[in-house]
Amino acid sequence: MLALGKKASVCHLGSSCSVPFKIVPLPRFTTSTQTKTNVHKQGRSDVWLLLRNVRKLAQNSTRWELKSVPAVASRASFYEARRYFHNSAVRNSRYSASTIMTTYHKELLLGDYDIVGFDLDGTLLRYNLREMSALIYDVLKQFLVEQRGYKVDLLAQPLNVDFLQKGLFLDGPRGNVLKLSSEAEIMRATHGTRLLSDEEIEAIYGAERKWDITTAFYKDPLSTWNGAASTQMRSLLDYFDMPSALVFAQAVDQVDREKKPSSGEEYQVWQDVQAGLMHIFSREHFSNDKSLYFKSMRAEPQRFVLSTDTRVLQWLHELRKSGKKLFLLTGSNVDFANLTATQALGKDWRSHFDFVVTYAKKPGFFTSQRPFMKVDVEKLQELPEEAEAIQPGEVYSQGNWHGLHAAMATMLQKEPSKAKALYFGDNIVQDVYTPVKHRDFDAVAIAEELLLEDGKYPFTAELDSQFWGSYFALECTPTLWSSFISSYAQLCVPSVEQVAQTSPQKRIICSNPYGFSPRLPKELETLHLKNCNE
Repeated sequence: MLALGKKASVCHLGSSCSVPFKIVPLPRFTTSTQTKTNVHKQGRSDVWLLLRNVRKLAQNSTRWELKSVPAVASRASFYEARRYFHNSAVRNSRYSASTIMTTYHKELLLGDYDIVGFDLDGTLLRYNLREMSALIYDVLKQFLVEQRGYKVDLLAQPLNVDFLQKGLFLDGPRGNVLKLSSEAEIMRATHGTRLLSDEEIEAIYGAERKWDITTAFYKDPLSTWNGAASTQMRSLLDYFDMPSALVFAQAVDQVDREKKPSSGEEYQVWQDVQAGLMHIFSREHFSNDKSLYFKSMRAEPQRFVLSTDTRVLQWLHELRKSGKKLFLLTGSNVDFANLTATQALGKDWRSHFDFVVTYAKKPGFFTSQRPFMKVDVEKLQELPEEAEAIQPGEVYSQGNWHGLHAAMATMLQKEPSKAKALYFGDNIVQDVYTPVKHRDFDAVAIAEELLLEDGKYPFTAELDSQFWGSYFALECTPTLWSSFISSYAQLCVPSVEQVAQTSPQKRIICSNPYGFSPRLPKELETLHLKNCNE
């Protein structure tokens, strides 16, 4: 994780800040000669070696004697060791954290895994974000006007793509949009579309610039997934969510123009936007034309869905040929998944996988024990019948990781505990944090924002927000998502296509200790190499 020093919280005040900043990386590391997956097999792991070296380096740089470092043999003890490193070595060494960590890196060798899984939307297939963002923005506004009684002038509001960014948070009761640091401090915020000053942020959220609900999310995202917190806060985790922030903000502006809530009175805009999202994305509305989103997607899938590079399809074939079991796990219902996958991967898209699971209801798929439901692949609908045992080559709905993992382990003639799994996905909470934190297998994060630097990315306007700053950092401070990526992802890559360029037998070695490949985002590279006052 990219943690901040105590004083770094004020770094968002401007680029000329004078407070020294250092990144404290807290990822799951490997050495250059050993993969992370071997950690489970040994008593003295790579992390132990890391801490041993840190201990020596710190002892050479300070008069304070570090206590002995415990051996690390499990994930639980790893996190204890990671805290030990953070609290002891970094804070008591004259070396910066980046200096200590530069001899370590993350890496990926697909040969270490028996099972490889993929998310669909934003991972194996990508969207035309210009067309997709405009579609969701328009249909969501239309829902608010037609179904929730907002004034028709909301429809005339322009789509300001510079306000869009993945990873923002909505403070529903206050009508605010928030951007969080790696320690859940509010770095930037708006009320409606109006940017709040630092003084206003501190007047609302206190001198520490924190909200208890987003702090709870930072500590454990799943703790805020349902219940009271979910009615007050929304984390915008993927590209489908991005337009929600602008619709929410413009609706708050309209409420303020009509009658601004009095002190203590809460905005109800988020509840209306949430109802709109549920309406336009409801699987019941895919074929009945009640969702203008699905209606548009069905009419012109080629307008919204990009074709997947044929090298990816060949790579999937190579993975299966090498003996690995592949699965596709998507939150989309089978009818929508078939529409988009056919457009991106071809009519035989199912043939690339041993198992296909739709309507998976992540992150609950990884933490609960929902039954697998049978699917009629001709009618493309879930049947009201549980599958007693899941079979390769079939499509299922809902389900759970325990059952899927066990089925693939049986195919491999291995115990589930011996069948190592890797998952690719773009949703940092659903696809990376949850399977790694709660189910002890590895994940590769997909972040198209890494493509912004190559100068050829066609959706720069949609992802390179000048209003919010980089997805990865804001001036002196890494974002919450940089922190989660570095802590839980084995690697973070801009697309599956990049990984597919490497043979499954070859090791992908990351050039930085945070896991970003092929290179560290320029915003984090600046923080890595320099203090803010430099």
